[in-house]
Amino acid sequence: MATSIMAPRHIPQLSPGSDRQKELLAELEALFFANGFRTITVDEIAAQLKCSKRTLYEIAPSKQELFILVIQSWLERIRHLGWQGALQHADPEQRVMAYLEPGVIESRAASRQFLADLQSYRPALALLEAHQTQRTNVLMEIIEDGIRRGRFKPFHSALVAEIFLAAVNRINEPSMLERTGVEFSQAFDELYRVLTTGLFLNQGD
Repeated sequence: MATSIMAPRHIPQLSPGSDRQKELLAELEALFFANGFRTITVDEIAAQLKCSKRTLYEIAPSKQELFILVIQSWLERIRHLGWQGALQHADPEQRVMAYLEPGVIESRAASRQFLADLQSYRPALALLEAHQTQRTNVLMEIIEDGIRRGRFKPFHSALVAEIFLAAVNRINEPSMLERTGVEFSQAFDELYRVLTTGLFLNQGD
């Protein structure tokens, strides 16, 4: 494993739970990603997951809290995989790509309805905003490391990170996706390509 500026930092750990709860949480994520949570009932959730409502309430006491649990698990997974990926590389370019990639891969199934429900439910949006801030702060550290080592163009790392966060916030708006005609994960993929193309030094630079 590559050592780095990031190595001493605590790696976010995935939330514990029984195997059955983890299985149900994965199924809940797929269900909410496809449908959001506003219109679906607990009865419908239980029917689609082939479990009892009591089983669902053992995971969380309400539909809203089930949604929050799914959001939390999804974002924790992105951060965890991003850290694990970044720590495998010493090269700043590879580290950036490894850190950002899970954000695209783990969000591919997110529908516009899911995003609309997330945006309109303040507790879920607060989790997303905190997640984005954490991700942007780590990205700033990686950029600073790349600049120090002469691998990235000497941009102001905090400014780059803030611009990135502003772009992320726009991508999270379903109306923006509707206007541009792109899907959530595709928009992130394009943003990451713009970011890395602008940062990386070419051979002749």
